[in-house]
Amino acid sequence: MMMVLTGKIGALTGKKAIGIIFLIVGIMLMFFIISQSTGIYKTSRESSDRQGRVSLQCVGYLYSISGVVISDGELQFSFRNELGSTEDVHNLTVADSSGREQGFSVSIPAGSSYSVRVPVAVADNFSVYPDSCNVFPARCSLEGECTYK
Repeated sequence: MMMVLTGKIGALTGKKAIGIIFLIVGIMLMFFIISQSTGIYKTSRESSDRQGRVSLQCVGYLYSISGVVISDGELQFSFRNELGSTEDVHNLTVADSSGREQGFSVSIPAGSSYSVRVPVAVADNFSVYPDSCNVFPARCSLEGECTYK
């Protein structure tokens, strides 16, 4: 009388081994997805907080641009820091449509104007913004029309 054990209880068969491997890979994949999602969330949250702070700082600027003239490789215009502005302007930046920027220091209190002369060869539209507030630039054409956003 000989007993043959064909099905051992608890034995690691091929199907069980493959199932355990898929379970381990699935758990590792879940941890990877969760860690990447957390990193993306933190980065986007920090970026939006930083952008929000910049927007709040720039809301106090109320300005207008007039008298746009291009001559001899120089851009000229009048920058007016309106009386309703709550901030004095300390820096101006002029950016052409290709992204080249030129900044310079000024002192323009609320309610006063400043004649700007920038040695920039502008071929088409350009933007102007005060004190690193490129969130709300004035976009101007060479014809002198500006939009404020």
